[in-house]
This record gives sequence, C-alpha cells and structure tokens, in this order.
Amino acid sequence: MMKKILVILFLFLAGCGTKKDTEISSNTSNKISPEQGVYKVVIDETELSWIGKELSTKIHTGTLNLSNGIIQVDNDKKITGNITINMSTINVTDLQGRAKEMLEGHLRSVDFFEVENFPKATLSFKSKSFNKLKNQINFEGELTIKDISNPILFNAILLESSPYLKAKAILSFDRSKYNVRFRSGSFFENLGDKLILDDIDVNITLVTKKE
Repeated sequence: MMKKILVILFLFLAGCGTKKDTEISSNTSNKISPEQGVYKVVIDETELSWIGKELSTKIHTGTLNLSNGIIQVDNDKKITGNITINMSTINVTDLQGRAKEMLEGHLRSVDFFEVENFPKATLSFKSKSFNKLKNQINFEGELTIKDISNPILFNAILLESSPYLKAKAILSFDRSKYNVRFRSGSFFENLGDKLILDDIDVNITLVTKKE
C-alpha cells in the first residue's frame, strides 16, 4: 500500500516555473478589493490538501497543516506573502488503519520528504497582476522543499476581504525537482504501471486576519 505514495508532494504550492490553468469558482458579481495592511494566517481555518496520481490511475489524497504565514498588501494593492508548512503533519485521507499509517510513514521517510531532516517547506510569493472582474490574482514565487528552491507560478481567487482576507488557489509542482525520486519516471526507466506521476496538485484555501 505504501507504494501509493505519489501523495508526495502535496505541498504545495504551481509547477516549478510553469503556471497551471486553474478553474476556481468565484462570485464575480461581488468585486473584492483587499485593504492595505499586514495579515496573519489563521492556521485553524486554512486548508491545504494534496492529490497524487499513479500511471495506473490510482489516486491518493491527503492534507497538510501550516505552521505560520504572513501576507502584506501595500498601497497599490500589491500582495506579498510567506507561508511555512509543517511537514510532520502529512496526513493521508483516502486510506484507513494500518495502510494509512504505513503510507504516512513512508511519505515522511528518506524515500520522500525526509521530515526528520527537513521538517518544514516554505512558499514565498508576490502578485504580478489583478483581474478585478474575476477577483483573480496572478502570483509568482518560490517553493522550497527539502531545502531545494524552485520558481513557481499560480493563480488565486479572492473569496472575501472582510472580516477575513480569504483566497483559494490550485497549485502544481514537479516533485522530481525537489529530489523526491521514488518511482519517478524522471530518474527510473521501465516502471510500467508502478510509475508515480511527477506533477502533484495542491488545493489551498488561505484564511488571514488583519493585524
């Protein structure tokens, strides 16, 4: 079961320099404009989930928790931010019992994220453009996993601006660029249906409160 670990890079965070088109529903009839200020991530309200896929069409899902995060909005509505992910919180949601425990343990091991040596991952980002009609913000940034950093591009949809600043994004990244090699076609040949796809999708709903 633990071979189902394509779960691997949840984290996350939009594909090592390649932006992935995201389809996120938004109430475009309600135009949202973030207010200037510094916002702190509300950890208990923020949700981060990952989806991993094998060539055989097997899918694994799970969640991760953030440790902390800060978002800043300046006078021109430009947004910058930094969030830290607690890698020890890797959770598998599509399995139960012993199978769940084994997969979570494997994901934390040296085969994947080496949580003991690399207990956190980080995402830093800044806005590039803001489509006010769609409440959509385009971001560029840097994702760091296992102390390896790569550029990342992603879109986010603003959902609320008061009382909390809330946004939703779908990100994708290539795990092979972070030295996560297990059953990766980027490092091994002839894996057949044992191949775990390198691209991992991450869904994040970020909730922040103005300080």
